[in-house]
Amino acid sequence: MPKRQGLGRASAACTFCRQKKLKCDAVKPTCGNCIAKGIDCQQGPAQHKPRPTNQRIARLESENTFLRQRLQTGDTPVAGHGAPGLSVEQAFSPQQPCSVDSPISGPERSIRTLADIGARGSHIPTEVPDNDPRSNISLYHGPTSTAYYETSSPQQRNGQVNDFYATEEWSRHLLFAQTAKQRQLEPLNLRAGRLDFDGVDPGIGMELLSIYWSRQIYTAQIIHRPVFMRDMACDGPYFSKLLLNSIFFVVSKHCLRPEVRTDPDDINTAGLMYRQRFVELLREKFDKSEITTIQALLIMSNALFSRCDERSLSWLYAGNAFNMIIDLGLHVLPSTNNTSAEQLEIRKRVVWGAYSIDKIQCLLQGRPSLLRKRDFNTPLKFLDEYDELEQFDSISYKTNHQQLGIPALNVTLLTKLCELSVIIEHLMCEVYSESTPNARLSQKMNVCERIKSDLSQWRKTLPPQMDYIAHSGDPGFVLPQALCLLALCNTLVILSERPFITDSHSSSIVAHESITASTAAANQTVQILRDYAQHYSIGSAPYVLSYATYVSATIHARIVAHKGKGSVSFQSLIFCLNTLEEQKDIYAAAIKARQNLDRLMDHLGVSIAVNGSMSGNTTGDSAQVQTVQYESVATPDKTQAVGTTFAGNGFPQTDWELSNLDLDAILQGFLLDRDGQFPLYPLGTL
Repeated sequence: MPKRQGLGRASAACTFCRQKKLKCDAVKPTCGNCIAKGIDCQQGPAQHKPRPTNQRIARLESENTFLRQRLQTGDTPVAGHGAPGLSVEQAFSPQQPCSVDSPISGPERSIRTLADIGARGSHIPTEVPDNDPRSNISLYHGPTSTAYYETSSPQQRNGQVNDFYATEEWSRHLLFAQTAKQRQLEPLNLRAGRLDFDGVDPGIGMELLSIYWSRQIYTAQIIHRPVFMRDMACDGPYFSKLLLNSIFFVVSKHCLRPEVRTDPDDINTAGLMYRQRFVELLREKFDKSEITTIQALLIMSNALFSRCDERSLSWLYAGNAFNMIIDLGLHVLPSTNNTSAEQLEIRKRVVWGAYSIDKIQCLLQGRPSLLRKRDFNTPLKFLDEYDELEQFDSISYKTNHQQLGIPALNVTLLTKLCELSVIIEHLMCEVYSESTPNARLSQKMNVCERIKSDLSQWRKTLPPQMDYIAHSGDPGFVLPQALCLLALCNTLVILSERPFITDSHSSSIVAHESITASTAAANQTVQILRDYAQHYSIGSAPYVLSYATYVSATIHARIVAHKGKGSVSFQSLIFCLNTLEEQKDIYAAAIKARQNLDRLMDHLGVSIAVNGSMSGNTTGDSAQVQTVQYESVATPDKTQAVGTTFAGNGFPQTDWELSNLDLDAILQGFLLDRDGQFPLYPLGTL
């Protein structure tokens, strides 16, 4: 068969006609199209360009996204990590920093000049971008919604990330550098008068912010400090006056300045002006899903719960914050190709911070979890590690504000708290849910054994500078937040053992083992409380320590009812009661905890007055005891805590008076819990 001849038209077409896909008349030396355009007609063989590969397309899209994000935020890329083929001058045009209208000369002018120079590369544009959290647009719709549209590429769906600029190591270095820069700018922006304190005196405002940043237990970390302080100077999207006033209110009781109180002599009036301002601003923000509003609602929810004992309002604020998280789609980790490292870090801190707050509130109020781990895919890995090794600031923790010279470990504290929150979710949903009483005892035992195993593993992974008991460390160099986490872990041990004590289907052997493990955990909690009181101000300790005190006291009260005033548990019980008395000025919820304990002791036949004296029928002895001060309580040797375990679960044990206990008699004291009269959370109906 003869070979088919080509038409020849395409090969005879000139270069211009081939590029423009025009019909060429192939007239030489100049075709008609080239004559009409007035250009040179070039003849030559067709040269076909290779089609770009998917990898090259993904890389170009990644570079395009990276450059657009840097142009929006004004950030200059780190040397060696800029866009390929572009210099800094080509890629980024200089942006003007926040302007200040008032003329200033002298040193103040120099400070403002430094602040302006530092603001370049960090200034938020005046026009709100499409992905700005203040845009009030619902960003998330799941696959079942009619508004759902899948835009992810095949590489993203398969988990392939081609963006070199968003790799974990590069992001970690970038965030560290940006945070270091912003921390240097904080005093400059303060001196330059650029920080917006919403009418509050800058000196008072900075002191309140310093207290807030130092109290890193779970609320402070939901705010990424560098972007908050940066946007506070430039009115950026991660700062709002609503959020600022919520911060001022939650820490106002820890500030000794009389200016923060409406009545200088009444600590309960501290921060009331900030709460009033918060309520005014909330009217304009409550119907808009914004990150700053989420943070403000969560912070205020925590304050209303622990400080004011306004449980319903606290619960409603938190619920609205969780709904806004879903509305903005923060619970779904976006592709790193389309999101900057800063935005990813903010999302992770907001989601995990909200998750921890939800679990703590559910635990303390005895209510179902609202934000479940299965509902979000955000990894538990925080990349901004600047404040991990920063020196711990003891402001509001010590009366003399003495610096200890120890690292703050804020990233580790937040990570370990989130891990503990996951265990709390399992405990509340699988052990203390409304459907649990219908479960078989074997199912409960399997769940509780898994929870205790998780707690044991969590404890083993603590760094030595946090778990001073297991590593025979000096409690004087342990962070107060770490002491709170240790106490909370012991509390969860008790809560995981309690079902086997109160369940009528449990065997006596299982019940006795649970009583022994609970008593050991309660003893260690008291040891932590004593160490805290010796080195820090226990009256201003985070409220989670009050809850641990309450749970520990419920164990000691039952032992005291059996062994009387001569026992170590009696001293521990008085110490717990005195601790709650110390904290009642800061936390109204501590008063409720004390009232609930009084009811329990009344049923057990134990009566201890506020001054530490004891009366009532306690194994036939009703002798009076003098007030037990913190330093006067005899503490057993801590070396007993090393090498032994809580019922074989890998916990260091403080085995004070675990021998010679009539477990059957003590078991009768726990049977009061079967009718729900004495819940494990101190804020139950009284």
